[in-house]
Amino acid sequence: MSEPKVLESTLSLNFDESAYENAHDYPTLYRAMRLEPRRQHPFWIYESILKQSRLVGEALEIIHPVAERIAAAFIAQGKKRILFSGIGASYHLAASAAHVFSEVTGIQADFVDSSEALLSGLVYDYPDSLVVGLSASGNTLEAVEHLRLAREAGALPVAFVNLEATRLVQECELSFVAPGGYGYLWDYTTRLAPLVYLATELALQLKRTKERSYRTRRLIQLRDDLSHISSLMEQTVQSIDTRCRSIGEGLLPLRAAVVPASGNLLPVAWEMTLRFEELAHFPARGRPMVDFLHGAVGYLAEDIAAIILAAPGKTYPFSLRVAHVTQALKTPCVAVVEEGDTEISPLTDEIVRLPVTHPILRPFLYLLPAQMIPYYVEVSRPGGNPDIQRTDQPRYGRAFDVAYPPKSH
Repeated sequence: MSEPKVLESTLSLNFDESAYENAHDYPTLYRAMRLEPRRQHPFWIYESILKQSRLVGEALEIIHPVAERIAAAFIAQGKKRILFSGIGASYHLAASAAHVFSEVTGIQADFVDSSEALLSGLVYDYPDSLVVGLSASGNTLEAVEHLRLAREAGALPVAFVNLEATRLVQECELSFVAPGGYGYLWDYTTRLAPLVYLATELALQLKRTKERSYRTRRLIQLRDDLSHISSLMEQTVQSIDTRCRSIGEGLLPLRAAVVPASGNLLPVAWEMTLRFEELAHFPARGRPMVDFLHGAVGYLAEDIAAIILAAPGKTYPFSLRVAHVTQALKTPCVAVVEEGDTEISPLTDEIVRLPVTHPILRPFLYLLPAQMIPYYVEVSRPGGNPDIQRTDQPRYGRAFDVAYPPKSH
């Protein structure tokens, strides 16, 4: 039987030597993404940051019937736990989703790197699980293979993607295709928003069949707050733009950054460091707060910045301790906090203040400076281009095809 026809979204250029040779004129990542080259701000990445608030709103307009079907299938098939699977940004999204579902539904929710699920000896109870495959392209090879394994082992497989008619969609019983297509950066929030909605739908349906999860009124309040998150994101990105640019310019001369965070902001820290590496070629690492305090004090230096993602709640005292450590060492420190913060802000060199929102929805706002600051680090570099991951150089174009062989992403 021939392979079913799917929409290819591969980043590979199939080792086309002529594409590498012309990379200075047409960087190979632009060529793979079918985008016209840009040479100055605003780059395509910047447009995607601005566009994602609208796309989040569009995703929330279409998720309801899909969420109803997924929640009903979970209950009808007697599933008891949820596993989120993805790679790269989709792995960070998996961690964010696991936080949401654990808190909203009271169901055990875990996350795994799709490749590690295949390569390690980790054991999962697939017959009792809903397994959610996350891939912006819908064709990430390891995510597809993991969902196939889970389906064959008895799991309920569900896909959350940004392109329809892709391999991951074909492997799954149910799927949601987020708006915007496969592009830059927006694919995190455009899938996280409908996943939050799905969590509330599952909790509400479970409430009708069992005595568990949030009280109904709290779920309705969360849904109401979620319905306003796109407009809040739009307001936030406009208000922090200039500040993020200033911070990016200040970070450029430094050697590296570490991003301490905990709770549902830890996946945001991982995402921020991925963007530092991809957009700005700037070494960075996201670490849990306590892990950082236990082992990284000697790591900080005058040319290594700490970027603290701090929010009210049980993680805040640890964020405050990190700020005190940087002050004692006189090392660079940036903090992203909610409006009204008075304890961490006086201890830092730079501060980004975000509007107050529902604690479960904080990642939507913290992701904005997590994207914009790395963007501006690269924009501040002479000749910098955050869109292309250095693929204006032939050797990086060749390396990109080694990293992303045909039909692998």
